[in-house]
Amino acid sequence: MNKHLFTLLLLVSLPLLLHANGDPVISYSAGIRSCNPIPLKVTDVQVVREDLDINVALPYSTVRVAYRLKNNSGKPIHVDYGFPVDFTGKASGDYGFEGDDMTEDLYEVGVADRSVRAIKFQLDGKELPWTRSDEVVKTGEIYEDEETGERIEITVYRLWTYTVLDIPAGETVVLQVDYEVLSDWSTGLGSLQMSPLSRYFPSSGSFSYDFSPARHWGNGKADAFSCTIHCDALPAPFFDDNTPNLNTEVPFVRSNKTTWTCNTSDFDFEAADEMHLYFWQDNWNASYAQWGNPLVDCAVPAAAYNVTVSGAQANYPAGNLSDGNQTTAWVAPGDGIGSTIDIDFAKPRRVSDIGFYNGYHKSAALWNANSRVKTLRLEVTRADGYRDEPVEIDVSEWSPRYYVLRGDTAPRFGDISMLTVTDLSRQIHGRETGVDSNGVILYDEVPFASEYVSHIKITVLSVVPGAKYKDLCISDIVVLDGFND
Repeated sequence: MNKHLFTLLLLVSLPLLLHANGDPVISYSAGIRSCNPIPLKVTDVQVVREDLDINVALPYSTVRVAYRLKNNSGKPIHVDYGFPVDFTGKASGDYGFEGDDMTEDLYEVGVADRSVRAIKFQLDGKELPWTRSDEVVKTGEIYEDEETGERIEITVYRLWTYTVLDIPAGETVVLQVDYEVLSDWSTGLGSLQMSPLSRYFPSSGSFSYDFSPARHWGNGKADAFSCTIHCDALPAPFFDDNTPNLNTEVPFVRSNKTTWTCNTSDFDFEAADEMHLYFWQDNWNASYAQWGNPLVDCAVPAAAYNVTVSGAQANYPAGNLSDGNQTTAWVAPGDGIGSTIDIDFAKPRRVSDIGFYNGYHKSAALWNANSRVKTLRLEVTRADGYRDEPVEIDVSEWSPRYYVLRGDTAPRFGDISMLTVTDLSRQIHGRETGVDSNGVILYDEVPFASEYVSHIKITVLSVVPGAKYKDLCISDIVVLDGFND
């Protein structure tokens, strides 16, 4: 196979997100729903044309593929059809939603609920019913870095979706498949990868498509093939003059700075194995304004929750924490150590992060003069009554549960302290329930809606003393839902 044919840019040091063509398969009975199905060669049905339209975006890319399938035989064709979509996990590690510590839960189809969505099959405009595999298939591919010779294993997960096609004798039908898939990107900031808000801070990303499964139709080729890749949703810095864009061997034409098109004939699905688009920008901090403001775009309405505190100084009540005004502040009694902030939800809400304006944000002078939080304890109660293990966070240091909205390693005036409430790794691994006799951590299954929260408690453990006053101030709290469903 020519790994470079139909390659926009093959960057072997990154995980690749492979979105695959579909193929006819032998019956998708329960016996094969937890593995790759056996392909069925259907020589009587030829792919007359494939039209592929890809919109690359964050957090989800959308794909629409339309096949014109001609039944060249004198009899109706009834065939089971399997369509695979590959995705990387994304929860820990440098590049995604999944790290090296994996459990069997990872392969269950629930993991794919957020990774692959909005699936639709249509035959001649009529929507088809579909089902999918009970489990996700783990696949591994080895790539060799051409410069260093290092062999790299890229792990991806394949979700099979099935339907049934009926193609009348001698007729041509149009099969259209639509889906959305979680894009593969990196922030360059490992701790931020844990938060669903990481899409606001991308520094690099990639999109790939695997053509080879469609080789089981007809002669393994498409008489005609067209593809358009749209990247308009990505900010301009991802496509500066230094960004490589196109391998010279492929028939893609860059029609403008963010769009590639291809029109060709006699397209060999097996020879054109994979195409890869890779894009990046050096300044992740600049992307914050380009992607929007998560403190606004993802804010849970303040009316959905009630904020109470263990105490407050006169004229600086708890209501100042949720008034959306950073020139006001809650001021704790005494030095503030041991003070608590409780956030209660009228009904459970999905919460990804909490942003709080640590210190008195009315002015730089007041921020410096008054105390602010240094360490705190975060306690979260989920909708089903489950209480997360309390987490102690030092807000002067980056950690898997803490980051700021600017690139400084220590808070300064203007930074927004961010607490990660729902860690994406927990969504994949599950909740720890103990260890077995061999010391292996055991997990239970985490329901898809486990990110819904009923109560959050923040306890101040230590403070950074103010230059002039001992008063502990917090100007505002913003509860965030960053999942973008």
